[in-house]
Amino acid sequence: MTTIGAKDPLHTIRATLQSIESRLQRGNVPPDGLADLKSALDDARLRVWAALSAAGAADAEAVLLGFRLRRATEICTSVLRDLEAETLGQHQRELIGLRGVAQELVDRISRLVRGES
Repeated sequence: MTTIGAKDPLHTIRATLQSIESRLQRGNVPPDGLADLKSALDDARLRVWAALSAAGAADAEAVLLGFRLRRATEICTSVLRDLEAETLGQHQRELIGLRGVAQELVDRISRLVRGES
């Protein structure tokens, strides 16, 4: 038996996907929008998979944290590849914020690995 609260988000997701499919069939989605769409769908799929995996685990929080760390590693690896290929450059203002957060992460992880708090 499905409750209305549990059905509504699924209905919304299905309706949205059907709308996107219709737009794709009509050619109403610009090619550069397809990459963004794929990325968003991949992210949603991974998040749902993580939530489902965590739901059956003895320590659901640990499973979700592990997922987040693996996902963060994948994203950082992808950004590094883009930097090496020079796909990203000085024109991306977001790199400044990423640099700051990345440095904080390196510092904090280094302290943690050394056993410092």
